Amino acid sequence: MVDHVTAQLTEVLHLRGCRFEYGTLIGHPPRLEQDGSVTWSHRRWDADHLGLPDTEVELRTFGNGRFYGRFMLDPTPGTIPPLQARLVAVTLADQAGSALATAASDAGA
Repeated sequence: MVDHVTAQLTEVLHLRGCRFEYGTLIGHPPRLEQDGSVTWSHRRWDADHLGLPDTEVELRTFGNGRFYGRFMLDPTPGTIPPLQARLVAVTLADQAGSALATAASDAGA
């Protein structure tokens, strides 16, 4: 599921690349938020006009309220993913989180 979502994120956001990191958070990269906005250093980044920052952007993944990891997005310079594409990306990450939660639940049963 994670590989499938990684490929979809790369396509919908026109990324150079994307990978999934399981587990804990390291560093403070820019973040794609649930509402499709981007924050960087506690400030809102104007993604509608500037696109995604030219550095890796994290998209956190939760399932049943539990953090599972994050997708690290590698933006293509000069591209400006519209809000709708960013919201689709958030939905894809949510679906991955649900699948990870289901897999963890099934493994514990």
